[in-house]
Amino acid sequence: MFRSLQVHPISRRAFCSTRLNLSGHNKWSKIREKKGINDVKKNVAISKATRDIMTAVRLGGSADPEKNSTLAAVLRRLKDIPKENIENALEKALKRRDQRGEDIVYEALAYNTVGLIMQVAECTTDNPTRTFAHIRQILNEHSTRIAPVRFMFDRKGTVKVLASKEREDHESHLEALISTALYNGAEDLEELSSTNKEVEMQFTSTPEELGKLTAALTAPGLCQTLLASEIIFTPVDTESTISDDPDLPTKITDLVREIEENEDTKRVWTSLVA
Repeated sequence: MFRSLQVHPISRRAFCSTRLNLSGHNKWSKIREKKGINDVKKNVAISKATRDIMTAVRLGGSADPEKNSTLAAVLRRLKDIPKENIENALEKALKRRDQRGEDIVYEALAYNTVGLIMQVAECTTDNPTRTFAHIRQILNEHSTRIAPVRFMFDRKGTVKVLASKEREDHESHLEALISTALYNGAEDLEELSSTNKEVEMQFTSTPEELGKLTAALTAPGLCQTLLASEIIFTPVDTESTISDDPDLPTKITDLVREIEENEDTKRVWTSLVA
C-alpha cells in the first residue's frame, strides 16, 4: 500500500510534463504558420506596388510625383508600403523609363504545379542570351523548368483609372464612366479601392479592344487619372491550385521576387490563385 502511493505522483508528473511540451510545440507551429502567411502577403503587396510605380512612371514620363499625376495617385495608395521599397521602385523605374526593345515572353512550370509567364524587355543585341541564362539559373534553383503553360492563362487587356468622389454629381459620373466602358469593349469591371475622395476602378477587355477602351475612358472629364493600360495574363482556372505542399505560396512568392529582381524583367504572372 505504501509503495503504490509513492508511484502514483511520479506518474502524474510525467504525464503533465508531456502535455506542456506538446502545447508549446503546437503554439509555435501556429505562430510560424501565421508569420509565413503574413510574409507572403507582404511580399505580394510590395511586388504589386513596384509594378504600379513602374507603370505610372512609364505612363507619366517622370519619377517626380509633382510632375506626374499618375505617379502621385499611385503613391497616395501605398501608405502601408515601406519607404525603402518605394524608393527602390522609383530608382528602378527611372533606369528603365527610356529603355527600348522587343518584349520576349518565357513560360515555365514551377514545382510541377504552377505555371509562370515572364515578360522580359530585351534592350541590346547580347541581352537575350544573358537574360535567358540568368532566368534559367533562378528557375533551376527553385525546381522550375521551361515548359509551355500558356494554356493555363487568358490574355486580357486591363485599364485602371481613378474617379473623383468630390464631384457633386459623383454617382451619375460613375455611371457614365461604367457605361462608356461597356460601350467601348469592357467585358468586366472591379472596384479595387475606395476612399472619401476617389475610387479606383479596373476594366477588363480583350487585347484587341484595349486601345479603344483606354481612349474612351481617358476622354476629358471622364476619369481623374489613368493608372495603367496594359496586356496581362490571368489564370484560366479560378480555383486554388491543388497541392500537398502547404509552403507552395511562399515558394512561388520567393521565386517571382527573384525573377523580378533581374534588371530586364518587366512582369511575371503565375497561375496560382490565392
